[in-house]
Amino acid sequence: MNLVELKNILKEINEPNEFTLEPLDLEHPLYWIFYIPRVRIKKINSKLENLRLPNARFDTFINGLFIRSEDFIIQNEENNFVIKFIRDKFPTLDRFGNPYTIDETDVVEIKGDLEEF
Repeated sequence: MNLVELKNILKEINEPNEFTLEPLDLEHPLYWIFYIPRVRIKKINSKLENLRLPNARFDTFINGLFIRSEDFIIQNEENNFVIKFIRDKFPTLDRFGNPYTIDETDVVEIKGDLEEF
């Protein structure tokens, strides 16, 4: 690998990509579903694909709180990047004793190896 290739790889990996997701289906019995239109996981250099684990390619946040990759499922559907937050992985009650929900007022963001197309 020469110096130019290495610079291009570092540019790909370190390029700041941050997106806010929109609600798609908040009434699903198993998931809270959010999406970003016309976004996909970025293609990276083939020499690095096996070194960069899929769950290390981006971070997901709800209202600024980090969400573990075990708590959601990602899919690319109809040119949309979709995240399904698994309801069973979240607490049943919030800090006030009310049923825990994620709704359209919550800010869901993703940062990492994503690109618009």
